[in-house]
Amino acid sequence: MSTITVSLLNDTLNVVALARETALARGGQDQANRLTPVVDGLRSAATAARQPGPASPAAAQPSGMLAQADFQSLLAAAQKAPLTSAASSDRGTVAAAMAAGGMGEVDIARQLGISREEVRLMLSSLGSAGAGPKAYWR
Repeated sequence: MSTITVSLLNDTLNVVALARETALARGGQDQANRLTPVVDGLRSAATAARQPGPASPAAAQPSGMLAQADFQSLLAAAQKAPLTSAASSDRGTVAAAMAAGGMGEVDIARQLGISREEVRLMLSSLGSAGAGPKAYWR
């Protein structure tokens, strides 16, 4: 897991957690139940990645949903993909989508694991490029 940065792991966790919350909001309890172990596994992997020092033996061997072949294929493809400068703007795009959906600054900051000020900066910088910041505030 040394080729995956902690921020990318956190971003993946946020996207999957958001998909789970969306499934719950739309009444898709079965889909949310299938995503719960993935969210839990990503959360533990993100926590382990934040810890300094060598990875523990338990973190080296994925289990549950994370050990399945399809998830491992997706992980391998993500590790091989080159990082671009667009990767840093993806969080801004996610924040803008959340705001456009009616989510408040506090909730966006909590979901993305950032401060409210960072959310404001992202939304205002995206707003100045197009629709204006008022489009993202509700």
